[in-house]
Amino acid sequence: MSKKIIFITRRYPYYTTEAFIESEIDYIAQKFDEVIIFPTEISDYKRNVPSNVKVIDDFSYVFKNKIKRSVATVFSITLYKAIFSHLKLIKSVSDLKLIIKYVSSYLAYYDFFSNLEGLDSADIVYTYWFNEAPLAFSEIKKQREKSFKVISRAHRYDIYEGLESTLPFWVYRQKTIEQTDCIYSISLNGKEYLERKYSSQKSNIKVSKLGVYDRGLIAKNSIGNNHTIVSVSRVHPMKRIGFILDSVVAFAKTVPYRKIVWTHFGDGDELLTIKKKAQAITPENMVINFKGNVANSQIYEHYAMEPTDLFINLSSSEGIPVSIMEAQSFGIPVIATNVGGSCEIVVKQTGILLSDNPVIEDVVNALNSVLIEKSINNMKVKEYWKDNFDADRNYSEFSNAISKLI
Repeated sequence: MSKKIIFITRRYPYYTTEAFIESEIDYIAQKFDEVIIFPTEISDYKRNVPSNVKVIDDFSYVFKNKIKRSVATVFSITLYKAIFSHLKLIKSVSDLKLIIKYVSSYLAYYDFFSNLEGLDSADIVYTYWFNEAPLAFSEIKKQREKSFKVISRAHRYDIYEGLESTLPFWVYRQKTIEQTDCIYSISLNGKEYLERKYSSQKSNIKVSKLGVYDRGLIAKNSIGNNHTIVSVSRVHPMKRIGFILDSVVAFAKTVPYRKIVWTHFGDGDELLTIKKKAQAITPENMVINFKGNVANSQIYEHYAMEPTDLFINLSSSEGIPVSIMEAQSFGIPVIATNVGGSCEIVVKQTGILLSDNPVIEDVVNALNSVLIEKSINNMKVKEYWKDNFDADRNYSEFSNAISKLI
């Protein structure tokens, strides 16, 4: 029997985001005869896909037509039903706008895919984000009496609510959970959060971790009194890159006889400000490299070629950072904050897990433990990564699981 899956992405295979799908798509393509991807945004840059994967851009043109979508939303009874259903959650104009935006996206999915001829022959509709799309497809399935399964991954922004970097609430969340056939959280923390906040009689929330490939290497350690630190993220308040700067500078000052090198990969609105601050406070025994936004391959090349003693992530919110998986795949110890699912990847074997809101002294002590006292073994780090975040294992298990839903 021929198996067909429709895959809803935000941008993949366009742009360079949703990089995790680059690994996952190969395994899905092996389990399904036909894979059809509908991205919501497209660009001139397009990545290669397996031969049995077809990319259709039609929905992206509908989705970007915000004027037409706005008119359709205002004149839809769906909007007013949603507002009435969420009256208790509306505390401000921004909350009302949140509902309007949600309904606009929901209607775009519903109206376009309701009329898609190929939907009838699909076995599974897979949405990479747990947003408006799963509810739209489950409603189409119910109202049009279709037989396809609706599944979704759930990451961070599409799970947690009310944080500094997330929505205050998700519209129709309980309904979406109950009507989606299977939800695959990338972390146990995410699964438990959804189950705790939205009790459901269905046991349809599972854990399916992301992963990265094994490059077959262990990063080199620095020689002598040199110590190298790497961080990877966009430069955004949630990522607390300024706090990393303050902490590493404070550490460097405690070991004036040692050379400390910190390299950050990533760009963002705060980068210029942090660069200026770095110029003013960096001690003589410290070197800082801001590499900006680079291709993932360049980060892997850095780990393969340059000594790297430690990876640091002090974010205020996370899912499970793929950047940590990448570092651990080279056996690099990690210091991270206990947010989201970070506690599932930063354990005693792999590094030091700080509180969700540490002070500089906490970070300095952790840096001292890993860099000076050598408290973490590189081979043990890689072993833990291999057992938990190897792409070959995780994506093989995921593709097997979803193929068996049919």
